[in-house]
Amino acid sequence: SSGINAEYGRGEKNFAGPTAHIADGVLKMNRKDIFKNMVKSGVAVKVTGRHVDVPCLNNVLEKQMFLQNLPSIVTSHVLDPQPGEVILDMCAAPGGKTTHIAHLMQDTGTIIALEKVGHKIDKIEKNILKQGLKSIRAFKWDATNAFSETSISVTCPPFGREVFDRILVDPPCSALGQRPQLSNQCRISEISSYPAYQWCFVADAIKMLREGGTLVYSTCSFPVQENEMIVVRVLDTFPEMELVAAEPRLGGPGFPVKGLMEEHASLVQRFTPQHGGVDVDTIGFFIAKFKKLRQSGL
Repeated sequence: SSGINAEYGRGEKNFAGPTAHIADGVLKMNRKDIFKNMVKSGVAVKVTGRHVDVPCLNNVLEKQMFLQNLPSIVTSHVLDPQPGEVILDMCAAPGGKTTHIAHLMQDTGTIIALEKVGHKIDKIEKNILKQGLKSIRAFKWDATNAFSETSISVTCPPFGREVFDRILVDPPCSALGQRPQLSNQCRISEISSYPAYQWCFVADAIKMLREGGTLVYSTCSFPVQENEMIVVRVLDTFPEMELVAAEPRLGGPGFPVKGLMEEHASLVQRFTPQHGGVDVDTIGFFIAKFKKLRQSGL
């Protein structure tokens, strides 16, 4: 262990940049194991002494606390759910935002939580049970098939038009904003495929949203193709949708892209290490909020 600005051996090169002494420990796994042999789990360093007075919160007050990153917490507040409303969380696992929304609604109204992967639904239901919430209904369902033009259902998927007061779309993304990441195995072709997939969620969400309703779109990724360019496409494709301020505001403005006016960039929120409004480090994140001014197709 050593202090800030000391020299550390990093592979075959010496690293002389800023460092922070947070703990003493015994090395159990080397760089070759992590980066070359791609060991996916295990203990890399066994900590023998901490130098930061932050307690471990695992299994502490599980029914009273739920660990979330700051931008995810902000996202639920941006949605601004109200008691008694009918809300859709299209990609709900593991349930952090879903349960937060329920608490903000005082556990009244109805929240529909969709997730297509079975074991992820189990996590959502476990969190619902742990927190004693009654307003959430979780379904194992592919949210890209959540809308049906012929459906009249308001209680289970698929749903028809103009059903929900508020919809949260936090779709699958490249997750390049997640930290820490020792390595990332995503190929360029995979990253490039996300915007078209994300659009499927957004387009159907707008059809299911009531006049006067709110849609919040969020990702934990950096590329503008998954974020600002989705906003531009919404505004170009659906004239009934208005981009409004994503408040409360703790992040910075959006990145400049073709078709996104400066005033629109100032309405969205971006969280990045170099591009945020908060004085704490967060994961990379994006939040945009829309209002539906009138029924679709009118």
